[in-house]
Parts: sequence; structure tokens; C-alpha cells
Amino acid sequence: MMAQGMGGSFVVQETRAESIRTRLQRAEAELSDKDMRHYNALLEETVRQRTAELELANARLQESLQQLQAAQAQLLFADRLATIGQLAAGLGHEINNPLAFIVGNLDYVQQQLVRTAGAATPEEQQEMIEAIADARDGAERVRLIVRDLKVLSHPNDMERGPVDVVASLRSAVKVAAYELRDRAHLVEELVAVPPVNGHKARLCQVFLNLLINAAHAISPGRATQNEIRISTRMGGPGQVVVEVSDTGCGIPAENLERIFNPFFTTKPVGVGTGLGLSVCHGIVTALGGDISVRSEVGRGTTFRVSLPVYEARPEPQPAAQEDFVQAGLARAA
Repeated sequence: MMAQGMGGSFVVQETRAESIRTRLQRAEAELSDKDMRHYNALLEETVRQRTAELELANARLQESLQQLQAAQAQLLFADRLATIGQLAAGLGHEINNPLAFIVGNLDYVQQQLVRTAGAATPEEQQEMIEAIADARDGAERVRLIVRDLKVLSHPNDMERGPVDVVASLRSAVKVAAYELRDRAHLVEELVAVPPVNGHKARLCQVFLNLLINAAHAISPGRATQNEIRISTRMGGPGQVVVEVSDTGCGIPAENLERIFNPFFTTKPVGVGTGLGLSVCHGIVTALGGDISVRSEVGRGTTFRVSLPVYEARPEPQPAAQEDFVQAGLARAA
């Protein structure tokens, strides 16, 4: 009986212990589940905070990028205006000459009409016709100069499209003509090439900067002994190559690696900004091209611009502008 009583007591205790263990396990499970929910809530809140912070940082970065893009565009336009400003006297001369020619011819025709009272001889009529034709030619020269200046003053955007590099080169030559005339004779080797994928105003700006650089490498007064040569040709597959060469003073080897760095210049203080070649590099690389230089002191310099042939396909404009900004930052780094 006693053994049976002890056995029953042992079973009861065992049952109670099992019940306690079950309650403890249930409590631990409830506590673990509660902790898990708490930790999950904390994690979700942390993720929300971090996401909000990242969105705010991204918005600030986007705003900074837009400001940098605007600053880059203003810098490009400022360089373009500075270049035109340097050429202002020459451009005035280039416009004044044909204007004087126009006025002179029109004065002659007016005097002839007054003198003959409208009854001019066939010979006099022919002379007046020729004078009017010459005046028209002069007016056409002025129109072309103004057109080329208008190209350079095109609003700053990076809208790409097919650009005739030969026409852009000739526009740049017309604007820089007065600067070149007293320093070197111009040799043109411009063969027909396919349109390139670019921006007309900015490519014209590149070629104008290269032409002015070539002119400034040559002392004035010896135009017959020096030359500036411009050429176009096909390069590798889908590439158009433009070269601007001069027989000027050349660039020392130690300066060649820095020639495209912003604000680097070997010109005297007050002559140039040190941005011309840096701007050229930024424009060309943003358009998917390449610009390089080879030079020898005392013999001259050649700048080589390689540009991709135009292919009609849609391109993301903002990316093009961002590429330009990144190209400028890379040169400044």
C-alpha cells in the first residue's frame, strides 16, 4: 500500500512537472514571439528612417547635379562669349569692309542714275548692274558672318543631331579669319565626310578655340612663312577625324599632359582664360568623341578630334548633359 501511495505521488509530481515545463515553454514561446514582433517593428522603423534619409540625400544630390549642370552650361557659354569678345575688333573689321564696299557701289549707282536721268547707255547700264551685283556679294558676306555668329550664340543645350563638320569648320574659319590673316595662310583639306553625332554650336566652339590657339602660337607679321592647316577624313569604323595643325612655337613636353586641364595656360596674364582647351575636351568627350594633341617645340602642333558618325536613334538627353558634367569633373580631378 505504501509503495502504491508513493507511486501515485510520483506520478502526480511528474504530471505537475510536465505541466510546469509546458507552461514555461509556452511562456518562452510567447516571450520569443513578442520579442520577435518588437524587433521586427524596430527593424521596419529603422528601414523607413534610412529610406527617408536616402531619398532626402538623393534629392539633394539631384539638386546639386542640376546646379552643376547649369554652372557647366554657363561656363561653356561664358567661354564662347569670351572668345567672341577677343575677336570683336576683327569681326568689326570683317563686317565693316563689305559694308563700305556696299555703300560705295550703291553711291555709284545713285550718282549714275541722277547723271543719266534714267537714260543710261547700254555700257552704263552694264556698269550699274555689275556695281549692284558687287554690292549684293558684299551683303552676302555680312549675312554669312552674322549667321556664323548666331550659331555660336545658340542657347546652351546638349540636343544631339547630325552635324556637317566641314560646314562647322568653315563657319569657325570665317569668324576667326581676321585673327588668322596676319599670322599664317590657311590650308584647307576638307573632304566630304558623313555627318557626325553632335551639337552644331558647341562643335563650332571647339573648332574656333582650336583655330585661335593655332593663331596665337604664331607671331604676327610672317603670314607667308607659316601655315594653319585644317583637314577632315574618315578614321576608324564609324569615326570622322578633324585635324587642326599649325607651324607655330609648339608645346613643351612637360605641358602636354596638362594642356586640357581647366585654367592651365602658358599665355601671358590677361590673354585667354585657360578654359578653351578644357572646354574643347569636355564637349568632345561628352559627344562620345576623343581629342588628342601632338607637338614639337619650334615645329608646330596638331590637335586631332575624332567624332562618331551620326546614327538616327533616340538618345537620352539628360544623360548626355550628365556625361558632359562628369567629363569636366574628370579633367578637374
